[in-house]
Amino acid sequence: MKNLLIFILACTTIVAGYIVAASKLRLGIENVEGKTEKVIRGDLTLPINATGEVRAGLRVEIKPEASGEVVEIARNAGDRVKAGDLLIRLQPDDEKRSVDRAKQELQVAEARMVSDQLALDQAKGADLAAAQSRVDQLAPTVEMFLYRKEKLEKMSPTLTNEEELLERRTAYATQVAQLAEAKAALERAKLAIPRAEQELRSAEANLEAAKANLGDAEKRLVKTTIVSPVSGVLADVKVQRGEVVQGGKTTFTGGTVLAVILDLEKVVVRAEVDESDIGRVLAIAPPWATPGHEADAHVPDDLAAAAKTMQSLPDISVESFREESFTGVVERVYPEPKSLSGVVTYLVDVVVVSDNKSRLLPGMRADVSFTSEHVTNVLLCPNEAIREGPRGKLGVYIPKPGAAHEERATEFITCTFGLDNGNYSEVREGLTEGALVYTRLPNKTDKDKEKTKKDRKGA
Repeated sequence: MKNLLIFILACTTIVAGYIVAASKLRLGIENVEGKTEKVIRGDLTLPINATGEVRAGLRVEIKPEASGEVVEIARNAGDRVKAGDLLIRLQPDDEKRSVDRAKQELQVAEARMVSDQLALDQAKGADLAAAQSRVDQLAPTVEMFLYRKEKLEKMSPTLTNEEELLERRTAYATQVAQLAEAKAALERAKLAIPRAEQELRSAEANLEAAKANLGDAEKRLVKTTIVSPVSGVLADVKVQRGEVVQGGKTTFTGGTVLAVILDLEKVVVRAEVDESDIGRVLAIAPPWATPGHEADAHVPDDLAAAAKTMQSLPDISVESFREESFTGVVERVYPEPKSLSGVVTYLVDVVVVSDNKSRLLPGMRADVSFTSEHVTNVLLCPNEAIREGPRGKLGVYIPKPGAAHEERATEFITCTFGLDNGNYSEVREGLTEGALVYTRLPNKTDKDKEKTKKDRKGA
């Protein structure tokens, strides 16, 4: 047994030594002879990469309109619910008392309106008629007393006496004063009418407010039974049985959040695109997604169907499902930038339209790749082979045609390049398919360098 272990250890040492030696030999050969690759033909895509967060298409926070104690929780987090399904039930006693108070306030408002209506009718009718009648009654009496006073004043002093004249004048002045008072009372009666009308309008407004308050109270009483407003997945239930919650319409805080529902039929990745790339994203975005788009450019109701008519779609990947890819459609580009530590980005909503979108959950970090430019069936050269030539132009070095292999002679070819995806560049001029290019130039020996000098002198 001991000999067997020694034998295995020896074999392992020999194999490891062989691998190390072969590796060093290969590197040595590459350093001397250089390394070449072929120019190939294929497709090239220039991507724009961004990161983002998976979100639900709709997130609804449910707050109660009523206040009260939680007496029943019908569904749990993670359950799928439909619009109208019962979620939570509150103790209705508080809201019943609110309804009773609102009914009492309505009765008071109705009684006041009836009283103010009667007051207006009286002001327009009996009070105004009585004041007018008093004026009408006193006006001829004043004229009669004036006639008697003037008649006595015109008579001969021998036929009158001072006492009778004083009585006539006093009686006339009294009637004039009574007529003036009656006219003032008439004006007061006329002014009482608009005041009574204003009181009636105020009573009508109070009555309408009381009716509205009663309606709201009755509605809140009904709302002690809380149902789902939308269909989706119940993401979280934030209250427990026995907890007292506050209604959103009776508090300044907006009410207690009871639950959160997510509509996962629509899954969105909100990506942050760097400011240097947002221009290219806008160039490939559909018309409805660009800021300031025309009014008739609406987001299609079925984005999955619209995606089938588009040439290039954003690719989405998440860490949770590394072997799967997801496809999306740009729905919206937000015009307001987001700045953090001097880095400016723009938010872009990408709606996931691939069939496997149900695997994505809100909160997952996602990588989004936008295809800004794409070419097909073009020559592709490794970027490692692209160098600056003797005259400052870009190109590649190739094995010199006709030269012996051991000479390791090279020739520089000036080229015109197009798109570059970081690994390969599009070759527009200068090379043909299958051509060998140096990604690592060979190292010449002293003998090779001396021969090159002689060749140059001879030339």
